[in-house]
Amino acid sequence: MIDRRELLQRATLILGGAVSASAAAGVLAGCTATPPLAEQSASAAKPKASFFTPAEMKSLSTACEQIIPRTDTPGAIDLGVPAFCDRMMAGYYGEHERKIMRAGLAQMDKDAAQAHGKIFAELAPESQIELLKVYDRQAYETRGKNRGKEKADVHFFGTLKELTTLGFFTTQYATTKILKYESVPGPYKGDIPLSQVGGVWAI
Repeated sequence: MIDRRELLQRATLILGGAVSASAAAGVLAGCTATPPLAEQSASAAKPKASFFTPAEMKSLSTACEQIIPRTDTPGAIDLGVPAFCDRMMAGYYGEHERKIMRAGLAQMDKDAAQAHGKIFAELAPESQIELLKVYDRQAYETRGKNRGKEKADVHFFGTLKELTTLGFFTTQYATTKILKYESVPGPYKGDIPLSQVGGVWAI
């Protein structure tokens, strides 16, 4: 079974080499995404959010699904990523980060309404993606301006993208079906032809 530190290391590589202290603390403490209860049992109630309001969860879930959409493999919503984001924000992020996220989701709806007359979750998928690309560029520029600063500003989409990616790639499905996984220690193979490994292993 892959441990949480290795999960975090792999997700960090996918994110480009860095995750926030809050995100790392949550994953190492055991916070992972799980498929929605409503999909596990027809009679199961959908879990309520701990931090986000219903309106915020609607916007968040829509954004998560556009970041990692369902294709021939499950998307962010299928694997319970929005609920993961909610638990992480409620339990491992500070008040300053929470305010930024909440304000960012509100701004997302305002920008959507100004451009298209609808809240973000009600936009056509291509319009949602167009708006998220704007936020992605802003988050990248913010990250660049913060290099070397002791107290860095945070763009809400940078946090949202980080949480979505972490939530998705630390699920059992992603670690076993999408990411390459070699169990360590693996099975004992006492007689392997040299031609299969290409040389002598250095230890």
